[in-house]
Amino acid sequence: MLRGIAAGLGAVLVSASVLAHKLPDLSCRAFSGKFVQLATQSGRRFDVYRTGPPSARIGLLLLPGKAGLDQHTLAWADRVGAQGYRVLTMGLGSKHKDGSAPTGTHGRSVARERAALHYLSAPGRKIVTFGWGRAGALQSIQASAADPADVSGTVLCNGGVSAKSALLRKLKSEVLLVAFQKTTPPAKLQAFEARMRLYGKPLIVHYYHIDPEAANPTGRRFDSAIAQEVWGQARLFFRQIAFLCRRCAPYPRLLFGYRR
Repeated sequence: MLRGIAAGLGAVLVSASVLAHKLPDLSCRAFSGKFVQLATQSGRRFDVYRTGPPSARIGLLLLPGKAGLDQHTLAWADRVGAQGYRVLTMGLGSKHKDGSAPTGTHGRSVARERAALHYLSAPGRKIVTFGWGRAGALQSIQASAADPADVSGTVLCNGGVSAKSALLRKLKSEVLLVAFQKTTPPAKLQAFEARMRLYGKPLIVHYYHIDPEAANPTGRRFDSAIAQEVWGQARLFFRQIAFLCRRCAPYPRLLFGYRR
């Protein structure tokens, strides 16, 4: 499974111009994407990193959690984009390594996520939110709940099982949970599965007895072999989403289920 993440994360980066003033500590690096500035409905501006082909059938809102928009996140986004996905990545609402200002309230964070999803949308493209870690997975759920009509898939890697029921009820997308025993004990996983069944939310679960840091594409203990296995499951999920007709089958029970 982790062969997928590694394949996506292991592509050679293509040199391209980047707004170096956004990330002064990364000015010596070459990335294939670019920074763009978006604005919420209230006019608040924030920066995101965009990469991948404009013609992609899957648009991925990549949410790295506490890692923010550092060099590991940008490299991760580029590798995923090189596999044919249109990728947009953004940090949390608090100050990150890229020097961005705090977003402040929960409402402002939702406004940023909604603006990012709107920017990522395109005719014929399915949108998937992908969050890593406790903070990133929660942000993935939050983003999907903020614009449920336009999000087709929600991926939670190493987090998200403690999300509030009010958020989970708003989801209209398919959900992929990649959990690790070290950070998600079986009891927590079972409780999350029970809540999702109660709310009638489609869910796929992949549970690993390995160190989650080995699969963290933004971490320093990243293991490409493990990451490829996890990423492989994510890509399979993306393919299912790409051919899913949400109007005809919003919850395709035959395609999505519980797996260990």
